[in-house]
Amino acid sequence: MTDDTAASAWRELERTTVFSKFGRAVDRVDYEMPDGRTEEFYLKRERSAGAVFALTSDQRVILARQYRPGPDRVLHELPGGYVEPGESAADAIARELLEETGYRGDVREVGSYWLDAYSDTRRHAFVATGCVKICEPRPERTEFIDVVTLDLAEFRTRVLREGEMTDTAAAYLALDHLRIL
Repeated sequence: MTDDTAASAWRELERTTVFSKFGRAVDRVDYEMPDGRTEEFYLKRERSAGAVFALTSDQRVILARQYRPGPDRVLHELPGGYVEPGESAADAIARELLEETGYRGDVREVGSYWLDAYSDTRRHAFVATGCVKICEPRPERTEFIDVVTLDLAEFRTRVLREGEMTDTAAAYLALDHLRIL
């Protein structure tokens, strides 16, 4: 059966990697469009990654406050990062939470979503509850993180509503899962 709708799949004609470094790549891809025209697109390829909405027992949200070069500003972010080869997403998120913040908690996956329309990357959303600080953070060499905790009201106002974070989708999936949206 053929899909003749405007949203039918495009046919890939040619793909060339134009950039590749640090587990990220950008491909130039030529497509034949449903109407027969040829168009070029630039698509990102990255490893699977995730973010965790982490709560202490007194309902404070644990965040990694750090500079982000894309938006060129300091943002409050959910702890998270890439899933290493052979590692489960849950193990990666527990590791990232500990490395970036020094906290450990009960980690559960609550969903996943596409990074954006021009990427093949799936992001995993997690919740960690009952988090306690067990050590000092051990961030990677390119991470300079201030660990902050915010109460839920301040998190919603300062971070979500003011758009001062990445992984907003993960935060909303987690809040919905916890029924505190």
